[in-house]
Amino acid sequence: MEIHNVKLLLVEDDSIIRNVYQQLIGQFVSHVLVAANGEEGYEMFVEHQPDIILTDIKMPVMNGLDMINKIRLTDKQVRVVIMSAYGESRFFLKAIESGVKGFLIKPINNNQLYEVIREQIREVLLEKSLREEELRRQVAERERDKSENILKVLNYATAMFLTKGVSAISINDALSKIGEITKVSRVYIFKKEVFERTEVVSQIYEWVAKGIEPQLDNEELVNIPIHGTIFHRWAAILTNRQNVTLIVRMVENVDEREMLESQGIKSVLAIPIFVKNEWWGFIGFDDCLEERIWTESETYTLGMLAFNLGGAIYRRNVEDQLNQLNANLEKRVKQRTLALEQEVAERTFTEELLRESEEKYRLIYENANDGIILVKQQMVFLVNPKVSDIFQAMPREIIGKRFSDFFLPEYSGMLNNLLDQSRADEVAHEEELFAESVQHKWIGLKVSFIVWDNDPSHLVFISDITKRRVAEKELFELNTQLEARVREEISRVEQQQQLLVQKSKIESIGELSAGLAHEINQPLVGISMGLENIHNKLVDNSLKDDYLKNKINMLFKDIERIQNIINHVRIFSRDQEKLEMEVVDIPMVIGNALSLVTRQFMDHEVDLRTCIPDGDFFTHGNGFRLEQVLLNVLSNAKYAVEERGKLKHEQYNKLIMISLDSVGDKNVIIIEDNGIGIDSKIIHQIFNPFFTTKSEEKGTGLGLSISYGIIKEMQGDIRVESEVGRFTKVFITLPKV
Repeated sequence: MEIHNVKLLLVEDDSIIRNVYQQLIGQFVSHVLVAANGEEGYEMFVEHQPDIILTDIKMPVMNGLDMINKIRLTDKQVRVVIMSAYGESRFFLKAIESGVKGFLIKPINNNQLYEVIREQIREVLLEKSLREEELRRQVAERERDKSENILKVLNYATAMFLTKGVSAISINDALSKIGEITKVSRVYIFKKEVFERTEVVSQIYEWVAKGIEPQLDNEELVNIPIHGTIFHRWAAILTNRQNVTLIVRMVENVDEREMLESQGIKSVLAIPIFVKNEWWGFIGFDDCLEERIWTESETYTLGMLAFNLGGAIYRRNVEDQLNQLNANLEKRVKQRTLALEQEVAERTFTEELLRESEEKYRLIYENANDGIILVKQQMVFLVNPKVSDIFQAMPREIIGKRFSDFFLPEYSGMLNNLLDQSRADEVAHEEELFAESVQHKWIGLKVSFIVWDNDPSHLVFISDITKRRVAEKELFELNTQLEARVREEISRVEQQQQLLVQKSKIESIGELSAGLAHEINQPLVGISMGLENIHNKLVDNSLKDDYLKNKINMLFKDIERIQNIINHVRIFSRDQEKLEMEVVDIPMVIGNALSLVTRQFMDHEVDLRTCIPDGDFFTHGNGFRLEQVLLNVLSNAKYAVEERGKLKHEQYNKLIMISLDSVGDKNVIIIEDNGIGIDSKIIHQIFNPFFTTKSEEKGTGLGLSISYGIIKEMQGDIRVESEVGRFTKVFITLPKV
């Protein structure tokens, strides 16, 4: 017995009858749903939407008629068969009012039940068949309308390509109409080309629907390599004249899927474009709203669009080639016409009177600004009047002579070698050179290799460039003089820079003069007292040799101390015209600088502290220049703490700290003070020349500028951190050696 694809809902409160009917009906119905009462039957109907309902009338909770009436409120088409043990007419009438299709009296004969149910199944299947046929008809009509619309656009695009040609305007117009009629999100064209010797594809045209993000400026869609990338799979399909149809979420390649998802694409169709059996590129259709399944008619029609587009591109290429051929042909015709005119003129020159020949010759070349010479086999064959002006000879004195005879002998070999070359296959090739004529004029030559009367020849254009060569020579001399003046100016600037550096040194010595005087005066006092003690011993006749030796040694040490101070100041203040670059011991330079300022800082109650760790701290440069930088920075720090010390509203200890550290391949000198600080608005200007916050009698604004230049000369860096009213830190970074 055939089982039909139908859903049947059996509503029966008697479990035995329910089970029997379920097994019986299940022999010819694919889906049998059962319920024990009307309420349960209604719920099963809402959930499963059966095609046929077979129900008893009298049941607990809700009877069959009430259930049917409730179902009819939402579905008036479902087929209902009533079963009842009561044959009363009132039940029969109510069943008719409820729109039932059959009425069975219990006990029910199995054959009778089968016939009633089978009749309903036939009607259900017939109705389904009609609905499916109607649905297929509607789908077919929609597809037909869509295909007709696409065909209309295809015809429009084809006509436009034929009338207006393939251009950005015509293609963009066609893409917009295709996009609107197919209701896709994006339509675009990719073209294959060669970029840096690699075959790539790039997006060149695009249309997008409203609200869709364009991708024409997406850098990831430009110069995509065809081989060895995620596009390799697409290329293999497209070059085989097949379409690429994708549902993006189902793409297995992760990189390919992520790239498509980044453009918001849910489904895509790509159709190859071939131009004369060569894959040119492809046209693509993106749907960013739904996962579209393209029909065969749609892909076929859009494939025709790609085919016609390829044909239009081929036609445009052929037209371009024809235009190029026409242009070349016109050029060749003009060249040949010129050759014929020259040949006629030459024949006239040998057959007619000289005056008539020269007049015709002048008419042919009257607009020529350069001399024109036709050379065949090293001999001058034809000239224009401008050649006579340049070579200062009549045409008859020129024609028939070797071309190289009109130039100085040293150029003969070069000219003969050039004219010996036979380039019949390079008509448009040109060479440029310069030579000096026998009249001691500089001549510019442009040589074109041509074929004249089937013989390799040369068309030579000459011009007198003597004035230009003289001007070039004068310009060269001016440039030479300018370079000398630039070198002189650079030397003067360097001298001024040296003077500024020396001035800064002298200013530093001036500021330190009081401390230096104290440093020198202290050993002088020791010398004076030692001599006085020796004198007193002599007067008392108590001078002993051991005492005298000890005193003399002490005196020499004091003298050496004075000498070292004076030598250091003398060398430091010396004008070093030739800057000596050497290995510099940074701790020693810091010590030399402190020896000049320590006494001065003590006199001004400045607490000067140092933190110099053990180890080697060497750099490459000039020790005295580095010392000058340290003195400039220490001078600014001293000024900062003294200015803050003038404020009476706080307890304040003047403090300056010098520390040395090693960071990687750099030495770092840090000079920190707790002075007035620097405003953040001007801190970026402190290294500018002549910028200062001090009064005129206290500073010129050159110290930090010169210091910046010195540190840069030593391949280092100097920077400042500061907070107003709290601190200033100067970081001097120098490379290690």
